[in-house]
Amino acid sequence: MPPPDPADVSACATCGRPWADVDGGRGWVHLEVTRSDEADGLHFVDADFCSQGHAAQWLARPLPDPAPPAPYATTWRDHLAVAWVVLLLLLVAALTGLGVWTAGRFLLDAF
Repeated sequence: MPPPDPADVSACATCGRPWADVDGGRGWVHLEVTRSDEADGLHFVDADFCSQGHAAQWLARPLPDPAPPAPYATTWRDHLAVAWVVLLLLLVAALTGLGVWTAGRFLLDAF
């Protein structure tokens, strides 16, 4: 197994041991806790542990405050995607109107 990339190395939230030090990282436990707040919505707290015992110790303590979500800024690609969706909806509406008009003319001419 190749050595882990230093940017990808997780440490146990209880003891601080890197994941590669314990059984090559195979026995690790990843825990994600979801909090629901009516005012702010859902918040997520996640951590990695080298054993279930360390995960249990972490859960026995008060949970840390969740990190605030990163703000999302719209880009020109987002605006372009919205413009394409609007154009497609307008095209569908125009073709639907044309089809209804054609069907109505056909029915009026048939009787």
